Amino acid sequence: MELDGHKYYLKAMNCPHHHKIFAATPKSYRDMPLRLAEYGTCYRYEQSGELFGLMRVRSLQMNDAHIYCTKDQFEEEFMKVNELYVKYFKIFGIDKYVMRFSKHEPSKLGQKYINNPELWQETEEMVRKVLIKSGLPYKEVADEAAFYGPKIDIQIWSTIGKEFTLATNQVDFAQAERFDLNFTNQHNEKERPIIIHRAPLSTHERFIGFLLEHYAGKFPFWLAPEQVAILPISDKYIEFAKSVQSRLKKEGIEVTLDDRSEKIGRKIRDTEVRKVPYMLVIGEKEMQVDSVAVRKQGHGDQGVKTVDAFLEQVLSEISEYK
Repeated sequence: MELDGHKYYLKAMNCPHHHKIFAATPKSYRDMPLRLAEYGTCYRYEQSGELFGLMRVRSLQMNDAHIYCTKDQFEEEFMKVNELYVKYFKIFGIDKYVMRFSKHEPSKLGQKYINNPELWQETEEMVRKVLIKSGLPYKEVADEAAFYGPKIDIQIWSTIGKEFTLATNQVDFAQAERFDLNFTNQHNEKERPIIIHRAPLSTHERFIGFLLEHYAGKFPFWLAPEQVAILPISDKYIEFAKSVQSRLKKEGIEVTLDDRSEKIGRKIRDTEVRKVPYMLVIGEKEMQVDSVAVRKQGHGDQGVKTVDAFLEQVLSEISEYK
């Protein structure tokens, strides 16, 4: 079809491709659970008025995965996905979230939802059991499930109170039948797998947009695109500053050197505006003892430290998130 003067073509989501991979070779219960993950590109035609920065785009990168498991394995696999999300929340400092448990509407079976009331009741109870057992905050919402099964959407809030859907964990009991997916169980009988769709941290674009709001541009050291700025007081300290920069870079630190012929006050102000976590001021005293005067974003002067001591400090900060 043609929209806004451009030709568009339908493209399937990642799901059918993963299903075909599963079906490519015979599967036994010994192969289960089978987990397939893909950092793939998806497309969605958004109206021009609906486009919104990084939050709503037409080409998006999604960390998508499908887990094929037996009914006996479902609880553990579904819970592991939720635990993965909670781990992410702790890493990024997200302390306000809720699991939105989306269920079907019985009156819309065969229209909006796959017409299999028994499986809807069974899978919704399976999801509810996992949520209760895990102790995670959740609320149940009717008539918002996927057409193929119940799902959990993880809702979070930015620093300005805006609500986002950050991740999803979905149950699919329909597409295994549509794609004729099966495995041989312990009784040498064919059995349909349960499929879990999981997409943590939303799309790459939306999550970056959320982080910009969440941290108000003031990223923690381990995540900052510019972690350290070196500020020599005058040109005669630039060579030493370059050697410090080289030592930090060798340890994987993202470091820049401000070698402009500006007063140190101006350099500090400019670096504060960029919200760089650390500034290293270098003058005669620092150069003589292989040290740097450390300033921390939002905390001011931290005193003089040797380059090795500063390196040990920031590498320790990074290791807390590994």
